[in-house]
Amino acid sequence: MRASLTTHLLLPASLAMATVACGLEPIGDGGDEDPIPAAVQLAFDESCAGASGCHGEAPGSISLLSGDSAAILDLSGATGTPLVVFGDVEGSYLAQKILASPEITGQPMPLSPQSDNDEVNKAVIVGWIAGVEFDSESSGDTGTEGEDSSDTGASDCYIESAPEMAAFSDVWPVLEARCATAGCHASTFPTMADEASAYANIVGIDSLVVAMPLVDPDTPDNSYLWHKLAGTHALVGGSGSPMPLGGSLCVSELQTIYNWILGGALE
Repeated sequence: MRASLTTHLLLPASLAMATVACGLEPIGDGGDEDPIPAAVQLAFDESCAGASGCHGEAPGSISLLSGDSAAILDLSGATGTPLVVFGDVEGSYLAQKILASPEITGQPMPLSPQSDNDEVNKAVIVGWIAGVEFDSESSGDTGTEGEDSSDTGASDCYIESAPEMAAFSDVWPVLEARCATAGCHASTFPTMADEASAYANIVGIDSLVVAMPLVDPDTPDNSYLWHKLAGTHALVGGSGSPMPLGGSLCVSELQTIYNWILGGALE
């Protein structure tokens, strides 16, 4: 990843200690269960709790390491606002910290680049808070195309590893399987009858809902398609549910679409 979303996204939790520098303080004890989806934990691991991150094993920090991170559900920010209120991005201090809200204390998160996946990781975290559902058993990084997962409810991953420079031919298998389906974009705006029409109907085409294109080449921040997939559409004035309706994309799929838009939305 080579640029940053204006809708920044990211932050943290531990079992007991407050992080003054990050403006967080605990308000209760975490439970025994770990309700953090694997995709969200992976985002924490890569962009919050790494060796140079604020929320790993550093003394005095709030830990976002696996096993500790569920405590964010019982933590409050320095303003007294809960870190996470599902379905309420504006009322979640974690999301506001990521989004650089003027209401936060201290600096937005993360403080510095932590991994090549920071932008998608931030989208995953804010999307999770906004209400995007992730399979709790899978990080979304692996999967076999065509594998029947109907018994578990897990999503197949149509891309195992996101290419840094993606073309639409990399993106189309995801859109074809998840979006260009009966009752969805096989027949409704933007229609995706085939690869060529899908490209023509989303790149540079204005959204019917907000004042931005569905795909603005080079600028995922200004692409409504990206916000709908990342679950951040309400933050830019959008409406409805995150897409696709059947469940969130795998992280590798999100990363591919982000890279494609960022690289110029090449055909």
